[in-house]
Amino acid sequence: MKNKNNKGFSLIEVMIVVAIFGIITAVATPSYMEYVRKGKRADAKVELLRLSQMQESFFVQNLSYASTLAQLGLAGTVTSEQDEYTMSLSTVVPAGCGGTSASPCTGYTLTAQATGSSQSNDGQCGNFTLSNTGVKGVTGAHTAKDCWK
Repeated sequence: MKNKNNKGFSLIEVMIVVAIFGIITAVATPSYMEYVRKGKRADAKVELLRLSQMQESFFVQNLSYASTLAQLGLAGTVTSEQDEYTMSLSTVVPAGCGGTSASPCTGYTLTAQATGSSQSNDGQCGNFTLSNTGVKGVTGAHTAKDCWK
């Protein structure tokens, strides 16, 4: 009787490798997705800080914060660089101010609304806010301190 030299893998060996690969993928995918979301949160923070800087420049020139993003020279919908967040000037103090020295606005709150495909499901941080006093906020389950770091 001749001794056969079988080369290759048996079906059981292949199935074990596929099962191990499936387990590793199931464990790694949520961590990877959270890593991606965390990276894209920086997009919102950068844009909010840029708009805040524009507001401060506007204040120096006009002795009032802008009451609309259009007064800052931004027309249409303002989105973050990666289009994951839509920016808005959500609160102006006092209500009804005009953004001029005759009708000055003394405060504002900027909001970054999550709109991108990966960020709109971000229940950890949600939307970001930034006020003229530097108060940073989020609407998600985490605290602002955790999300803004």
